[in-house]
Amino acid sequence: MLKFITSPITRLSFSIVMLTVSLLLVADLLGLTPDANESELQTRKVIVESLAVQLSGNIINDQFDNIDNTLRSVVIRNDSVLSAAVRLASGDLFAATGLHDKNWTLQADDPSTSTQVHVPLVNKQGRWGNVELRFKSLNTAADFLQSSQFLVILFMSLAGFVVYLLFLKHSLKELNPDAVIPERVRAALDTLTEGLLIIDEKDYIVFTNTSFADKTGLSTNDLIGKKSSSLGWDRKERKSDSDKMPWLCLLDGEELPVDVTVRLKAGLKEARTLTVNASPIIATGEKVKGVLVTFDDITGIESKNEELNRALVKLESSQREITRQNKELEVLATRDPLTNCLNRRSLFQGFDTLYIEALDHNEELSCIMVDIDHFKRVNDTYGHSVGDTVIKFLANLLIEYSRPNDLVGRFGGEEFVVVLPATTIEEGAVIAERMRKAIEAGDKDKMPKEINITSSFGVSSLVDGVSAPGELVEHADEALYVAKEGGRNRVVMWSDDLPKSSSQNTEPVVKQEVTQASVQVQPTPVTEIKHVSQSPDNRPPLEADGTERLWNGEIIPPEKTGVHDVGHGNSTEMVLLFDRIDQAIKRSHRYNTQAAVLVLNIDALQKIQDTMGMKVASKLTKTISARLKTAFRDTDIISIAKENEMLFSVSRMGNNDLVILLADLDDTDIVTTIIQRIFAIQDEPVEVEGNEIYLTTDIGVSVYPIDGDDMDTLIKKASSAMRASKTMGRNNYRFYSNDINKHSRHQLRLEADLHHALDRDEFIIHYQPKVDIKTGDISSMEALIRWRHPQLGMVNPNDFIPLAEQTGLIHEITIWVIREVSKQLNIWKSAGHEMVKVAVNLSPVQFHNPNLGDNIVELFKELGVENNAIEVEITESALMQNMDTAIGSLGKLHEAGVHIALDDFGTGYSSLSCLKDFPLNTVKIDRSFIIDLVDSAEYTALVYAIIAMSKALSLKVVAEGVETVEELRLLQDMGCDQIQGYLTAKPMPSNEVLNLMSDSSSIKRLVTDHVSDQSVLPGQVAATAVSGMLGILNEFTETALQGKIIQPENKNSSSTISN
Repeated sequence: MLKFITSPITRLSFSIVMLTVSLLLVADLLGLTPDANESELQTRKVIVESLAVQLSGNIINDQFDNIDNTLRSVVIRNDSVLSAAVRLASGDLFAATGLHDKNWTLQADDPSTSTQVHVPLVNKQGRWGNVELRFKSLNTAADFLQSSQFLVILFMSLAGFVVYLLFLKHSLKELNPDAVIPERVRAALDTLTEGLLIIDEKDYIVFTNTSFADKTGLSTNDLIGKKSSSLGWDRKERKSDSDKMPWLCLLDGEELPVDVTVRLKAGLKEARTLTVNASPIIATGEKVKGVLVTFDDITGIESKNEELNRALVKLESSQREITRQNKELEVLATRDPLTNCLNRRSLFQGFDTLYIEALDHNEELSCIMVDIDHFKRVNDTYGHSVGDTVIKFLANLLIEYSRPNDLVGRFGGEEFVVVLPATTIEEGAVIAERMRKAIEAGDKDKMPKEINITSSFGVSSLVDGVSAPGELVEHADEALYVAKEGGRNRVVMWSDDLPKSSSQNTEPVVKQEVTQASVQVQPTPVTEIKHVSQSPDNRPPLEADGTERLWNGEIIPPEKTGVHDVGHGNSTEMVLLFDRIDQAIKRSHRYNTQAAVLVLNIDALQKIQDTMGMKVASKLTKTISARLKTAFRDTDIISIAKENEMLFSVSRMGNNDLVILLADLDDTDIVTTIIQRIFAIQDEPVEVEGNEIYLTTDIGVSVYPIDGDDMDTLIKKASSAMRASKTMGRNNYRFYSNDINKHSRHQLRLEADLHHALDRDEFIIHYQPKVDIKTGDISSMEALIRWRHPQLGMVNPNDFIPLAEQTGLIHEITIWVIREVSKQLNIWKSAGHEMVKVAVNLSPVQFHNPNLGDNIVELFKELGVENNAIEVEITESALMQNMDTAIGSLGKLHEAGVHIALDDFGTGYSSLSCLKDFPLNTVKIDRSFIIDLVDSAEYTALVYAIIAMSKALSLKVVAEGVETVEELRLLQDMGCDQIQGYLTAKPMPSNEVLNLMSDSSSIKRLVTDHVSDQSVLPGQVAATAVSGMLGILNEFTETALQGKIIQPENKNSSSTISN
């Protein structure tokens, strides 16, 4: 009975009945149904009127006896009449029946009511009297239940409920979509553990199995007929911004999303997590008529996964703590606790490895022994705490001035050993001299003010007969003995004829007891140590003679990396690699550079190990490493780095991975180019045991400090990037940083297009004039290359010139520029402008070629161009980075009559004194000096000094980037020769240049409308300028006499042919 009452059909039938009753009542309220009281009043009216007519006839005919009978008959025949009477006009009753006196209350003049009605009776003389009828009261609301209308409503309610119930049952049975599924099929679908829905094209549920109903907490009857989207779904993981359920995508004709997970709460207290699969139901004409959707409940699996994730987090936290503690233990085991450099045991472990590698690869290896002069006196005088401070100061300085691939260790007491791989004894002596000077200069912020220390150095190298690293240390110690015996604070190189050490002088040196003369460097009798200048950014130079350096590769123990299971290597190699990466990171931090870790996955290594054994795999690894090292020594690679050397190491990690570490990077663009070179190298097969092995390489890259600041993080992220690159196809790479990765891909596209730019005639040349500051004449032009890319538009020269340098295309581009300039000179000459010269910029990379000067002169000869018609501009950095080859090439150009200009002067690390060493004709003052010329007395003094010194050397002076009249006037007062900048003209195409040369009157008026007057310089500025000039002149005189080059203060920003 309860099921019948609560069933939807019963409730629906009752609702329809109530609706019907409500409609009947509303119709009655609106007066649409007959009114029983109104009908009753009409009946009473008829009765009264009929009775009045009949009685009036009796009175007229004097038939008074019939009046009583008539009244009595009316009362008897009409149930609604209670009494009746005839009253004379005088008010007296003539006849009455039915207790009329009690029932009648109206007076003669009162109007009739619904229950008391009186009508006049007349005879021939007029009004004779009245007939009075007393009726029952009309029906009220209380009488409704007894009325016929109530019976009709009651009948409609009971009969309608039965009829509606039977009708709905029959209709729903006919219309139920669930009925189309046979009972056997429905029973089979109900046995499935997966929830199942069948949805029509309008998203209504037409079928569901019991499994889905159980997952929602609703019955199948409740679900059928609902819209599926009304159940309260939530997309757990969204791969798009749309909230649309996957089956709705099918209904809308869209593709079905894959791997969709949803959450559904519906009638349950806790939400369920479901995975969704959907298939369209196709009707005739390939129209989607519905969707069949299945749901797998993964709530339990998800709960287990969450538990596993929590356990994994705890495990990872424990692993990180173990790794941290292992690092601490490793530091304690390998590092000196006072200085944090390698302890003696670790030093000799690393020394052994470097010694073996030097023998295997026939490379140089040098050793420096360092000892603090008079250290015992320092300890005795100031105590051991001050002595410890001195030792730490020395250790930090040795680390700072060594290279990342060098080993620095404490030998014992105040003695230290520095091991220099791939370094000759002469180069080692240069490095030692740099360290000695730094120690002598001291650091007042780190050392007690009253102490001035010096150190002595002994240098040895790998020579015939040396059978162990210990002998190198002994040789260095013997050279150190000679240095200390010869006066201390010196660098001595070992040789066979050095005296053997016997005792050492320990006379102390402290600040208050030493004169200036006592700390001067004494000339060494062994080999003269030449002066070493620093690099552009104050980084200690990595080599003095331009020789490339490399880090030798070692097998890295995978337990150190935390990313591989296979154990290779030993503690010696781990210490060595850890020290090198640590030094690379410290160096990058100190000098604001970057370091890159490249993890190379080579599938062939694992295959060779599985098929031919570990020994053959190790041989293949060495072959690949040697090939990479050879490529990194190549001058093209070195030129990419724009340095005298490329710092790198090649190391093995696991069974089939190699790690390349690149240090001292100014930016990451070079990494992309190097990766392309690596792929090119690996395209060549490797021969192992008579078999040709073809290599497939995938590379992942992490960058310090962008991706991490320690070795573990960098290697893990590079490994992660490598695994991602493996999914992209054969021979691919990926940076861990998405931003760097996108930039690298953009660089690759530019590089590919750059190779075709010359063939497609996409380069154009713009010209910017140089104006004589006295006459306003255009004295020459500077050729500036532009790239008009067909898709990207005008490409910034700062984007494609470095690429051209890295790929070697800069040589072809320079030749093209010179050829185009030659053609343009002929065009201008034909137009009557014969005196115009054009300056062409040369890249620093080109000066790695010692034949550069001869090649340019030969090209001029081929083109038939006069040598003085094209001026060569070289940046200050190109001079200083490639001093030997630059001097040679520029000398040949100068001898041939080619004018040479030094571009961007002041941004590099040379001094005015070096101008005398180069065959220059012009000096161009960089825009960075001009921009503050008007407002800064210091810059005014510097520019004034540069102009004065250049003129003293008979050099022309050009001011670059002049943009205001105030700058022009001040330069005129200073005696500058030429200006170049937006004030006179922007770079322009060749056709506009011809128009400008034909009519340059506006430039002439601007320049000549001024009378030069030195007095315009304010007194303070003039005094500062004169003082600055005198200081630089003094510096020039002193350094010129000594034949030295002043060390740099600022990092150079190199210029190219793009400017």
